[in-house]
Amino acid sequence: MSKSFQSFYLASIVVILIAATSVLGQEIEATITIDSKKPELIKVEGRFSTEALNRNLSFLQSVAGTGDLAKRISDLQLFDAAGNVVSFKKLSDGEYLGETEFERWTYAIDITPQKNRSAAAHVSWFVNNTGILMLADLLPRLANKSKRSAKLSFKTPADHELAIRPSSFVLSSEVRRDEGHFDVSDIEDAVFYFGSGWEGVFSIGRPNPAGVYLSCCAWNFGAPDPSDMASDIYLSYERSFGSRSIGPPIVAIAKFPVQTGFGEWEAETRGNSVTIISSDMPFKTQSQQRLHEQLRHELFHLWIPNGVNLTGNYDWFYEGFALYQSLKLAVSLNRIRFEDFLDTLSRAHTIDSAQSQRTSLIQASTNRFSGSNTQVYARGMLVAFLTDLAMLEQSKGKRSVEDLLKDLYLKHRKPTPPTDGNTSVIEMLKTRANATSIVEKYVTGTDKIEWANELAAAGIEDSDPGPLTALRVKEKLKGGQKAMLDKLGYNNWRKLSAPSK
Repeated sequence: MSKSFQSFYLASIVVILIAATSVLGQEIEATITIDSKKPELIKVEGRFSTEALNRNLSFLQSVAGTGDLAKRISDLQLFDAAGNVVSFKKLSDGEYLGETEFERWTYAIDITPQKNRSAAAHVSWFVNNTGILMLADLLPRLANKSKRSAKLSFKTPADHELAIRPSSFVLSSEVRRDEGHFDVSDIEDAVFYFGSGWEGVFSIGRPNPAGVYLSCCAWNFGAPDPSDMASDIYLSYERSFGSRSIGPPIVAIAKFPVQTGFGEWEAETRGNSVTIISSDMPFKTQSQQRLHEQLRHELFHLWIPNGVNLTGNYDWFYEGFALYQSLKLAVSLNRIRFEDFLDTLSRAHTIDSAQSQRTSLIQASTNRFSGSNTQVYARGMLVAFLTDLAMLEQSKGKRSVEDLLKDLYLKHRKPTPPTDGNTSVIEMLKTRANATSIVEKYVTGTDKIEWANELAAAGIEDSDPGPLTALRVKEKLKGGQKAMLDKLGYNNWRKLSAPSK
């Protein structure tokens, strides 16, 4: 089922050199040099296009709760168009002001893994001949530019200098025009996986591959299980959204570059690149289940938010609804029981109900990495569940939250003009799902979720009158309740186990 990676983006790390010619419209040309003596200290040299010249040089300060990124920069030098050195002042970490306009720059940046383990899925790092380069934290930022394009090259040492195998490579979903040439359309989305530690490359999607899967290190789940999982999940979302994701995805999974206990994981889907950083589980079945969970959540993001042109902080929607859709997909693929589905919703409700200082989901999304991350996920998922119940009941089972997500994706799919995410989502929730009350109470409002009536319509009840929510299916069900439960996946195991005729 899998086929050789040669038909995709593989290139030997020992031969990658990018020509210096520029491409129309690209604001930055850059070369990343890896030194065999200290590969975690990479050298970056580059230039701005004449349209992007200015006196300021600025770098990303923080991402996903990890700060002080600009402190990794050293040995900065600036040059004008004639090659003369331009003096500069350091205003703060990552902020520099040249005495005159400059065109070229060089600096070193230390990509030793951050002590904060969660940073590994969001910040560049290199260790044990395995690395991930997130261009957003490596290349300079441009004033008043939300999107930066670049022409990128790598200069790397010979295999024997790093004691790596000839099969080492650099892999990216960015466009490779010819031998070693990467044209980056948006630096914010660009991810490169490099080094000899990446192995086990498989295609994703059947019968026509939609992307690739690669892994680092030995795992309990083994192979080719990962590529099969990714294929099944990707194709499920493809059917649900009505089209493939924009651009072929790369799914990469690696172990944490710092010491981490069992069961931890962190992930990010940036552009078309799905990066999962995880510790293993003690047993094969646990490892397989955890990987399936990771893939269900992250592959969803290839469509929303990465495939739509919605702007702003509407994290509550794309994270909360991703969690909910991941749960429903797990039930439909018989990965979890319906009781597990209800148990996850129960825990989310317990967490959200315990919040002493409540804020709207709009505000929580703005403060996501300053203490509101749990609220974004927990209440966001509950809003998705309530929306699903409302749509199923109003349409007598003909429309569900999957239809809402598909409508949103097709309406705002790139390259449609950008619109505000919160405005667009809320409008669709009100008009397509008749969920005005849900929005006003739990999205823009701060009410505690009271859902007894909505649960009753689906034949579900809370069996625990105390602070811990414990959802269960009622013992006696009416016809309408049975129909809604069936749409939620309650009887899925019976359908999968039924003998074919």
